[in-house]
Amino acid sequence: MEKNTDKVSSSSIREGRHQDVDAAYEFAKQHEVRPLTPEDNKRILRKIDRHLLPLMIITYTLNFMDKNALSYSANFGLTTDNHLVGNQYSWAPGSIFYLAYMVSQPVVARLIVRFPVGRFVAIATILWGAVLMTVAASRSFASLMTIRAILGCMESCINPAFIVISSQWWTRSEQPLRISYWYLGNSIGQVCGGLLGYGIAHITNDNVPNWGWFFLIFGAITICYGCFLVYYMPDSPLNARWLSEHDRALAIERVRANRTGVDNNVWKWSQFKECMMDIQCWILVATFFLDDIPAGGVASFGSIVVKGFGFSTIYSTLLLVPLGIPALIGCVLLYTLPRDNQRGLLGSYYVVQTHGIMGTLTMSLVASNFAGYTKKVTAGAMMYVAFCVGQVAAPQLFLPNEAPVYQSAFLASFICFALCILFSLALRYYLIWENKRRDRMSLAEGELSDPENEFLDLTDKQQKAVFRYVL
Repeated sequence: MEKNTDKVSSSSIREGRHQDVDAAYEFAKQHEVRPLTPEDNKRILRKIDRHLLPLMIITYTLNFMDKNALSYSANFGLTTDNHLVGNQYSWAPGSIFYLAYMVSQPVVARLIVRFPVGRFVAIATILWGAVLMTVAASRSFASLMTIRAILGCMESCINPAFIVISSQWWTRSEQPLRISYWYLGNSIGQVCGGLLGYGIAHITNDNVPNWGWFFLIFGAITICYGCFLVYYMPDSPLNARWLSEHDRALAIERVRANRTGVDNNVWKWSQFKECMMDIQCWILVATFFLDDIPAGGVASFGSIVVKGFGFSTIYSTLLLVPLGIPALIGCVLLYTLPRDNQRGLLGSYYVVQTHGIMGTLTMSLVASNFAGYTKKVTAGAMMYVAFCVGQVAAPQLFLPNEAPVYQSAFLASFICFALCILFSLALRYYLIWENKRRDRMSLAEGELSDPENEFLDLTDKQQKAVFRYVL
């Protein structure tokens, strides 16, 4: 069945059915770029890393800081001014935010396919910054919940879009490290958010409550940065203003062997159905869910837990800073150590992965192992639905009567981490088995890949003769 689909897709080019063709196909065909030399490959990679990666890191940093601004401000009068009682705070920072985040994912998936992804990220950044600033005006549980729900919808656009962007620009072997870099925004956000929070906590103004400044300042920074993204963030290698026309063609040629596509603005229900039936996708969904139960609780209750150790209100915010420092040090070492220092590089990578290792690896597998534009977007959306369910459930495990120890929450975290290990092993052995099965099929059938297929919008299951999964 897959063989027939493959052939139909190849013939669709000759028949003019451009909905079956990735946008990079025509661009590459017009420029007729030959395979890159090692020197050209390094030069283009450096340009991409220098121009695009910082944009993604800063965006992800602001995403983390803005998402957790409520946690920073919780000890400065927000709960009192909004008349929160019982477990209402458990709903405000985490549960309602991620319920809205989860509900938005199907819409976000369609929008990423329908609109240019760079412009989509920029507009979403501006909108979430504007919504964040309105939290300063909240004076009730209802208004706080409403604003947090809208904020969840806006911020839900970033993660799925970044998975697509990563697969557009970097080869499959390069993607895990680059995803680790932009995911490092969580660590940077932890450090910057704690330091900014410590400074903001000292602002006194009769017109604005102390906690309100967290949202006004964080939101204003995000809006200004979003406006810059409108100008500078490319939608794909086809229109990057910091690449020449020739270099754009080279950037596309670099990712030809990925066989996962660059850009296609047609939603394909066949790819959506294939994704829903893919066992690899569901194992990743389960892993992402289990990993985010511990992460979600700590993010929402971090400053409260630290305050429960006996530290003052102001210092409980500052003491969250060291959570992000190990990963930052590891990242600096990865970038600066000589490439022949294998042990040093390996140790640095381990340190980087102390912050969100499961999330990083899951996102890199989605970027590398899911081909077909609609399928990749759908898989990304499914990961973040699981992410949201975990984040919604996590705050509910922090029972008010167990404060500040929260025994149930940390017991649940231990169980989740153990199950993550089991699911990760299961996925690894499944992918090994599937790759070997494809090798046997390819040898038995003797089928070669059509050279035109590399930029067709085909899924990983439609390319069994040539597509092998990354482990």
